[in-house]
Amino acid sequence: MPTLRLTGLRRQFGSAVVLDGVDLVVETGTLCCLLGPSGSGKTTLLKLLAGQQESQGGTMLLDNRDITFTPAAGRGFGFVPQNYALFPHLSVLENAAFSLDADKLSAAEIKARALEALRLVGADAWAERRPQELSGGQQQRVALARALALRPEFLLLDEPLSNLDAASRLEVRDAIRGLVRATGVTVLCVLHDQKDAYAMADRLAVMRAGRIVQAGRPIDLYRRPADSWIATFLGAANLVAGKVTQVGAGEFVAETAVGEVRGALATPDEPTVAGDTITVCIRPECLKLDLMAPDENAFAGAIVASLFQGDVSLHDFKTPSGTVLRIAEPNPRQRVGSKAKLFAWAEPEDVVGLRR
Repeated sequence: MPTLRLTGLRRQFGSAVVLDGVDLVVETGTLCCLLGPSGSGKTTLLKLLAGQQESQGGTMLLDNRDITFTPAAGRGFGFVPQNYALFPHLSVLENAAFSLDADKLSAAEIKARALEALRLVGADAWAERRPQELSGGQQQRVALARALALRPEFLLLDEPLSNLDAASRLEVRDAIRGLVRATGVTVLCVLHDQKDAYAMADRLAVMRAGRIVQAGRPIDLYRRPADSWIATFLGAANLVAGKVTQVGAGEFVAETAVGEVRGALATPDEPTVAGDTITVCIRPECLKLDLMAPDENAFAGAIVASLFQGDVSLHDFKTPSGTVLRIAEPNPRQRVGSKAKLFAWAEPEDVVGLRR
């Protein structure tokens, strides 16, 4: 299976620039998820790769083979659109076999390939049924099987979990992960839900305004976002402005409205010196509550509101400066109205300094 390398891809429609120099590497045998807000260029990028639209700049290399202007049929990509595009008058088996070339394969070979693809996604039991007899999750599996029947080197998935209920989402999510493990196929998948991406992806790429703004392992992007926008796009975050007082070995100390904070720089290669402004980022689940103040990263305050969610409570913790921090407390207890003095605190490795 090949590695895909995209460099400087561009596409615009009239004066609207949709892809503005996309750079991305998708390694062999991995599942890479594309996340980004609506209009960031995710689906357009997939259509360029699928050969449905032409790039207006940049290159696409598949194991060093330039496929930028190679016709779709010669790229070896399988494409699964968002709406499944199944034919209601054909059976599941006939849908899975639809793209296979009857001029190159016998009827027996076509049936065998289609059944093999259906088995890979757990859909072979429905081979004789029609698409309208299936649930949304089952239809998505059939659409995956149709792409797999072509034995593609690379699979492109456009929002494969959209419009599915919770149970079907988990079912299809697991099927896609199982597919990568079973076949080693390389997958680039557009998603809109961060938690789905965290659960599925080997690597995650975040798009904004037609560019990849950060890519890497999901846990690395979540814990070390490159800037404030990425931090809040990927999940809830407390952002507090500060001024750097000490820097060293990728770490910093800063004065903020909630007190002195020590943490790790998100981009340690960027020059940072004492006196620089910085944005301190702490995820709600990284803040803990205690009656005693630890030696560092401890902020006095009181809980002014709570939202109980069963296994976790979301607290609004107000500090003397008026800054409110959001805290996610597992195994929660009643906190609102307590007269006990409380401290919110975080480990230095859970505190991130953002330059942007």
